[in-house]
Amino acid sequence: MRIRGLLALFLFLASVDAQHLFLAGGGLTAESYFFWNRLILFAGGRGQAKIGVITAARDDPEEASKELKNILMNHGARQVTWIPVSGSVEGSANNETIAGMIVKQSAIFIDDGDVHRLVRALRNADGTDTIVLAALREKFLRGVISGSGAGSAALSGTPLPVSGHSYETLVHGTKVHSELASGRRGNKRNFAGCFYLTSGLGFLRSWLIEPQFNEHSLHGSCFNFQRTIRLLLDTRGASNTFGLGIDREMALAIYRVGSEHEYAEVLGNKGGITIIDATKANYTTSPSLHISGVQITFLTEDDKILLGTEEVLPATWKSDLSGEEWQILAIPSDDIFSADKDGTKGNFNRVAKRLFDSQLSKKVSSVTWQSSPQLSVEMDSRLAGSFHNDSPSTSQHLISYTGLSVSISTKA
Repeated sequence: MRIRGLLALFLFLASVDAQHLFLAGGGLTAESYFFWNRLILFAGGRGQAKIGVITAARDDPEEASKELKNILMNHGARQVTWIPVSGSVEGSANNETIAGMIVKQSAIFIDDGDVHRLVRALRNADGTDTIVLAALREKFLRGVISGSGAGSAALSGTPLPVSGHSYETLVHGTKVHSELASGRRGNKRNFAGCFYLTSGLGFLRSWLIEPQFNEHSLHGSCFNFQRTIRLLLDTRGASNTFGLGIDREMALAIYRVGSEHEYAEVLGNKGGITIIDATKANYTTSPSLHISGVQITFLTEDDKILLGTEEVLPATWKSDLSGEEWQILAIPSDDIFSADKDGTKGNFNRVAKRLFDSQLSKKVSSVTWQSSPQLSVEMDSRLAGSFHNDSPSTSQHLISYTGLSVSISTKA
């Protein structure tokens, strides 16, 4: 990915009648001003925004809608309407009255929860669009669709993971989901990898959206990097697809989706956005796992990217890190895919940032703590770029990078 330091004439503010997606990684609260304020702005502004909320991914959708209504009204929405579609209410997704409610909104917010439950609620059993989903597509043509967590993931235009932990998926692979294979009495217990739906709802074509990307799983694996990369490789076809990892309490605003002026902006200051390009990666699973040539880009607060050309536009307050490194050597990890935020364990991004911040190192090799099998992970920054500065909102020193080459192999 190429970097341009300062864009002379930046893309002007997009208008509401252009297809916009606001994708949060999960963990939104009433204090998540970075997300709610942007949504309200593009939905018509304070005192004008009319927002419909879909909570079909929740166990108690109506109760969840009440909390969202309070949050959005307090942030300036004129009106918040619950769209009462639910997989537990037969026919709700094919109800003309409910679909008509969507058309009247200036933006739609799809809440977090169970992504599989959400997709089943919005699609017919044969995979076709319900009337409500068709209404959402119509609304998207001239407005804003937004989501958090599962609500973001469901908007993927690529195969959509519905189960599986990161390390286990990387090692054991992926399988297409079926109710029989992954049901409680099916074969799920006998497969340690990832089950996936053949496609998300398709609002962001060519992108596999993974929310809560920096979360620590119960199995000690990092974010969803490993699951994303294996699924991208296993389902790689004629058209290029990319991974988009959105950290918890972070968001990506994508403007003018599908147009020649499509671009995205990082919102929030508590993590980052990870882009995984495995389109040209080398990949074998026999006699052992070997992946090379995966390109990783990590963007932080206020960075932008032109998705069509993969050109990164660093925040105007950031500068090139090359020549300003503080460290001498990179430091490898023996727990590379840990997601512990205190930095005492591996942490992929911690190792990667140290590599970019080192004066002499251009490569670093780390390993997983898991030993059945143990994996070796090599990072190569020779053709990559990085930029940095202290955040104007938190004073934390931030490093973003682009074009980091990553290889993963079974350790001999």
